[in-house]
Parts: sequence; C-alpha cells; structure tokens
Amino acid sequence: MRIVTYNFLHGGSPKRCGHWSRLIRTFRPDLILAQECRPPEDSHSDAFAWRAASTRKWGSALYSHSLGFAPIVPPDYGGWIVGGEFNNLEWSTRPIRVFSIHGPAGTHGYIKTMQLILDRLLPFRDGADLVLGGDFNVAVGYRSDQDRIRMLRGERAILDRLADEFDLVSCWQAANPNRRLAQTLRWMRNPSAPYHCDGIFVPRSWLPRLQFCRVIRGSRWNQLSDHNPVLAEFGRRTTVGV
Repeated sequence: MRIVTYNFLHGGSPKRCGHWSRLIRTFRPDLILAQECRPPEDSHSDAFAWRAASTRKWGSALYSHSLGFAPIVPPDYGGWIVGGEFNNLEWSTRPIRVFSIHGPAGTHGYIKTMQLILDRLLPFRDGADLVLGGDFNVAVGYRSDQDRIRMLRGERAILDRLADEFDLVSCWQAANPNRRLAQTLRWMRNPSAPYHCDGIFVPRSWLPRLQFCRVIRGSRWNQLSDHNPVLAEFGRRTTVGV
C-alpha cells in the first residue's frame, strides 16, 4: 500500500498544473491526501472526496484510484479536513478511516487549532484504524536540541497526544530514526529552513509493515509547489489482527 500527501499551493495555476496526474503517474499510490487542491479534471471513475476551504477555490481532498470508500464529514473545519472510511481491505481486520488535514491558523494560532482538530477526530478512532496525513502547519516530528529550528512546547504536546491518546506514529520519523527532520516546506521568505510540517501518521501496529517513508525532492516538484510530497509504503498484512 502506498500513501502520499501533498500540498498543491493555492490550487495550482495555468503555469503550475498537473499535480494530480504527476502524483498518480509517478507514485501509483493507493491513497492521495491532498491540500490546497482543486478537484482533478477526470475523477468520475475513482473514489474521490473534496471540499473547499471556506470561500476559497481550493480545499482538501482524499483520492483513491482503485479503492472505494464512504466519505466522512467531521464536525467543523469543512474543507480543512476531508475523510473517508475503507472496509473489507486486506490491510486491516478493522475499518480504516483516513483524513486529509490542512491545519488552518484559526483564531488562536496553528497549535491550538490543531488541538481542536484532534478533539474532533478522536471519536473516529473507536473501532477503526485511523490514518492522518497532510499539511499540519506545525512540526510533525520530534526535533533534537541540536536542530536548526527550535521545537515549540505546543508542537511537542501535539505529537505526544498523537502517540499517547491516538496511538499514532509519524511514518517519516519511524522509517528514518535518529535523523534530523527532512524539509517538506520551502517557505518563500526562508526557503532553506528545514520546516517539517507535512506528514503521515498511522497506527503503531502498522509499523512492522512500514517499508519506507520519503520526502520527494526535485526541480519538477519545486515548480509545482513550495511543499514536497511525502510518500509512505507498507507491505501486506501477514499476522492476523495486526
């Protein structure tokens, strides 16, 4: 199973287009969790859920080329969170609920807003495997004291909550232990700073099947967005109940 998350940057433009086709052609993913995107031109034969973020022309989306799912509409944050439930898949004995998340600043800043989003998503963990991915606009991995960017106490609290209350882990950090966080955002005013705000979180029980998680780089991707895609791949479930 392959999962990719990607922020398209303001829905693309006439000169910055082809995000969907490039993701599908390059990675052949089972799931795409997209943010700041517009619907693909041709999605009638695929499973797709999209909602605009407030009055913007872009929003968040969950896309699967070959797997059907039932859309989930969590309370509040329409267009910033889009979800779906998958059933009867070989990857898990339980339903799998997947959410594409784009963390807004809200009225109290990114950290407090992300905590509110987690409040809304917590009930969906009951009786299911929960997968969260997207552009959280906060650090999605633990930073060391030697890291160039200081980790905020509120960011650490979010990661602790994901681990303790949700039993979720960052795919990138699990697949790349003891490494400094890779850059997923090339912020326009400081493009060299290693911001790591895009990621994929999966149940801890999935870790034995995690084969890799990579931040995808390259000039062609740089032309499409100031974010980098994050790709995670999992092997087949081999143990009953895992």
